[in-house]
Amino acid sequence: MAHLTIMHTNDVHGRLMQLARIATLAKRIRREAESRESYCALLDAGDIEDPSLFESSMTKGSAAMALLRAAGYNHAVLGNASTVRYGPQIVPELVERFGKRLLCANMFDPNTDRLWQGLEPFTIETLGEIKVAIIGMTAPMSIYSVFDVRMVDPVTILPGLIAQVRAGGAQIVILLSHLGSPDDQKVAEQVTGIDLIIGGHDHQEIYPPKNVNGTLIVQTGDYGRFLGRLDLEIDTATGKVTNYDGKLLPVSEDIPLDADVMKAYATEQERVHQMTLRVIGELRAPIDFSEEHQCAAGDLMADALLERVRGAEIALALAGHWRGGLEAGTVTFGQLNDAIRSSANPARTELTGEQIMQFLCNALKLENMARQLSPLRGVAVGMPHVAGMTVRYDAASRQVVDVRVGDESLQFNRKYVVAATDLEFFDLVGYLVIPQEQITYEVPTILPEVIEDYIAHHSPLDAPKSGRIVADP
Repeated sequence: MAHLTIMHTNDVHGRLMQLARIATLAKRIRREAESRESYCALLDAGDIEDPSLFESSMTKGSAAMALLRAAGYNHAVLGNASTVRYGPQIVPELVERFGKRLLCANMFDPNTDRLWQGLEPFTIETLGEIKVAIIGMTAPMSIYSVFDVRMVDPVTILPGLIAQVRAGGAQIVILLSHLGSPDDQKVAEQVTGIDLIIGGHDHQEIYPPKNVNGTLIVQTGDYGRFLGRLDLEIDTATGKVTNYDGKLLPVSEDIPLDADVMKAYATEQERVHQMTLRVIGELRAPIDFSEEHQCAAGDLMADALLERVRGAEIALALAGHWRGGLEAGTVTFGQLNDAIRSSANPARTELTGEQIMQFLCNALKLENMARQLSPLRGVAVGMPHVAGMTVRYDAASRQVVDVRVGDESLQFNRKYVVAATDLEFFDLVGYLVIPQEQITYEVPTILPEVIEDYIAHHSPLDAPKSGRIVADP
């Protein structure tokens, strides 16, 4: 009989001090298990990083992966916190900071039909007398189509992978999943041969373990509030789990911060500090920011998009991309990224004048402007901003009175080439939802990079021309 202790986390989302406490707790458990000849593995089911954390935003998630490495994690699955924002192109950097390949068996490069660079489908570890296979899966989100990535349905690919690891001698099969609990349930119901699914993505607390057709399913919630612990008793002759005990261990503030994680954190902070010092240009006037009114930050963003997007006649942009303004004088990379952390990609589409009017009418409603959507991390959707056009609206009713593109009135039946980002046409915003096939994105470029290039090209830069959206008394 063999004993195996699996510790796991998911969806920590940048709570790095919690990660330092988890490392302390995990090391205690590892020492205890080893003292009684049990074997341990510490696994993460994705989304350790989060753009709300400055260090994570500046490094596109890689700083958090360095701390995951310092915390002693054996393996991690690819989440979506960074890849849906910055594109799968950042995976090699995540891997470099973690120190080993991330597990993910269902993300492919369509040009080579191989797994995306930096990923591996599974690993087989020998833990004492038991060979354990860990297979990784990430959520096949539709947004990945923008980045020219081919995602595969886990239910389709898993049987072949399970057969492969079993042929390699694996007695226990673990699915390290960032699919979400409904899909974990579906996998357990439809795919045989998985002993344990360690889940993530939808922030659920699943303990005690859920048993579905002989497959155990667990998940620890979110934000590093718990460390999952699952103790397995395994028959070495048959490879069957004969007994198990699982619990969520609270990660309280009285648990000391792990010295290795804190050392790595200091290293990453210094790396980020050096990045912040890079000068990108100069502003002759301050760039103010407001969620409720037309502001220089929004106008600057619209101007940058109009110049960036090939053939664009107008630009539409929402203030919610920004978090703050910029002072006059020298602008550094750090100052810009502190002011705007949006991961939206510049987009080009064609809209009729009627569609543009629909967008503006919805965007000018006060109740819509005040909404705080989860992708914006606490910032309101905010005031719409435009370039290449002017808008007049009634201050009392918020109804659009007049729109002019250049010197001409907006023509409802004419199509215009419009510069924007994915946020403006996002179904969660809902002002004007455009089918993805009608939009061309510049990926993996993100909005702060567009604004950085614009400031650098026009430096020293005057404040953008205001008065583009005007309220009639």
